[in-house]
Amino acid sequence: ANRITQQLKIMARLAVCLLALAVCAQAAPSTLRRGGYTQVVTASAPVCDQVPQYHCFQNPHAVIGNEHVASLADCCQLCTSSVHCMSWTYSNGWCKMYSDVGPTKSVAKTDPCVSGNSGPKPPPPPPSKGPNVVFLVVESTDGATWTPGYQNGVLDNNLPNIRKLQHMGVAFERHYANAPVCCPSRASFWSGRLPHHIRHMHNGIQVNGVWNNYEGLPGNYSNRIDQVLDRAGYNVMVSGKTDWSSGGHSLNVRLNSWTMSVAFPYNFSKGGWNDEGGTCGSNGTVKDGGEAPADKSTHSGDWATLNKTTAWITETAAKDPRPFFAFQGMNIVHPPYVTNSYWFNKIDPTKIEVPEWPKLEDLHPCDLQSSNLKGCIPSAETSEHFYSVDRRRRIRRIYLAMIAEFDAMVGAYMDAVKKTGRWDNTVWIVTSDHGDMQMAHQQHYKMVPKDPSASVPMVVADARNPRTSMLEYKSPTQLIDVFPTIMDFAEVPASLRPSVLDGQSLVPVLKDAAATAPTLPNFVVSMFAGCNIAMPWFAVVMKTETTTQKLIQWGTGKEVEPQLFDLIKDPGEKNNIYDATTAAPLEKALRSIVDYPTVALDIGKYNKESFRWWMNSTGPSWTEAIHANDLRWTSSWNQNPEGSLKAVYAWLNDTNTTALPPCRTGSVWPPTE
Repeated sequence: ANRITQQLKIMARLAVCLLALAVCAQAAPSTLRRGGYTQVVTASAPVCDQVPQYHCFQNPHAVIGNEHVASLADCCQLCTSSVHCMSWTYSNGWCKMYSDVGPTKSVAKTDPCVSGNSGPKPPPPPPSKGPNVVFLVVESTDGATWTPGYQNGVLDNNLPNIRKLQHMGVAFERHYANAPVCCPSRASFWSGRLPHHIRHMHNGIQVNGVWNNYEGLPGNYSNRIDQVLDRAGYNVMVSGKTDWSSGGHSLNVRLNSWTMSVAFPYNFSKGGWNDEGGTCGSNGTVKDGGEAPADKSTHSGDWATLNKTTAWITETAAKDPRPFFAFQGMNIVHPPYVTNSYWFNKIDPTKIEVPEWPKLEDLHPCDLQSSNLKGCIPSAETSEHFYSVDRRRRIRRIYLAMIAEFDAMVGAYMDAVKKTGRWDNTVWIVTSDHGDMQMAHQQHYKMVPKDPSASVPMVVADARNPRTSMLEYKSPTQLIDVFPTIMDFAEVPASLRPSVLDGQSLVPVLKDAAATAPTLPNFVVSMFAGCNIAMPWFAVVMKTETTTQKLIQWGTGKEVEPQLFDLIKDPGEKNNIYDATTAAPLEKALRSIVDYPTVALDIGKYNKESFRWWMNSTGPSWTEAIHANDLRWTSSWNQNPEGSLKAVYAWLNDTNTTALPPCRTGSVWPPTE
């Protein structure tokens, strides 16, 4: 009995010690010295070797990710959980991950960076039996541009590689971004969730969606497409632009987004209130070109990433028994509009259609304000140059030249896969994150619900079962459909997939589009609440037996008139045919997905909370910082600094919680008597 009692006392003491150790480990990461390194130790992550503080890795060509995380320990854990991450650098809440271990450099002690090596990797899962997947995402490409015959066939002879994929697969011609801006769009399709379903904490604020370029997936998110495929036995390579994480992009973008409801003063004769600088009024740039697709390219960074990734396909993935998933995000096609003469000269300017512009007073108030905020309303002095038809044609020519160069990049990937001998077991998905207005509706850039901004091209081709001719699929589809489509192609078991995905698999379309169409939803949704717009918007595109229509609701739906367009009869979205009866089916569909009046008011609340957080974190100098020289709206601010600051205070003090300020009309604000 005494022996048993003694053993029980020992076990009780041991339990107390273990409990105390667990509590301490959870409370904060600890560090242990080992040789010249420090080890980062956490309760939930393995050990990472850490180099001395202020000596950080410099591997610019080996970066595979840059994530916003809560702590150094989270950075260690994030790198260790990624099969390709060998080392990392943590600085100011950001975790930069590398595919190798490079040299270190000493940095100033004002930059509290820390670098380290990955902890031990978990054993890899068994190889998947699915096909290889090549997933390419280009920037800023209007959904109509890859369609055969687009603009008098201006690109028909300049997209040979995309055409090959289209002819062996499906061209999705009513494909939409769920949030037509870089980070929200990518966060959405990489997670398979609609923008208002990606809820997270940021700066101590509850954020109920990826509303702008500052909001994306949290740093500890673990169910992206690449992460699921990694766990399912794929050999994964992610390269180029990812841009899916919260905390990125410039202060300029954040302030523009948070203050969308501020009634800043403007005068169109002086250029209005410009958030974006001079790109909209520029001539674009054409530099001297070379004799080959990549020679003297103005997008050399994309080509460098391509060369690295295709080399991985031919030299590493080809020798691995696992199927590979290769992704590259390209920066090409994103403004500013720039190309070289090699590509510029491939575009026939006589085929380009220059969009007509209505009078400013005839624009919907929210369209007017987007033109204003994007710097697309010229001053009296620059008006003649801005409205030049030749200038607008040149901008479009440069834009199309960039798309033609991207096609050559697609071809380089096709050649790499053929070189491995795995062509017949590879699936191709090529699309864009959002579109670009390229002078339609007197705008450039994206952000708005018009088709050149919100629609994107997509081709899906399965080389295992190639079609004999192109299928042009005209029912609405959306970027969140990509996630379940890849899961089905890769035969990922349900136990490894996220429990909830908002999109639909498009794999059945490739097998039997006619039979599949009735089983898929006949509508898709898109939304945005960031910079270059004056109100949050929510859009639904629906196909009926006779036509395809788009309904756009601004704010809560009661501040300004909604917009309804017949996309078959009016592809340019020039004639608003809204009436409540005609729009009723679309309104019902939109509300079945998102309670947009409630969401719009929540966005208004988020904007004020975020702006106040910035004010408090900046301190009393915020009134100067808000129009610092490096912010793009500063020239507009400085035209009336007193009135600009007064408008901010008026917004902050507005206590109306049942509606948002409507998009304004008129060429001068405040209106003259």
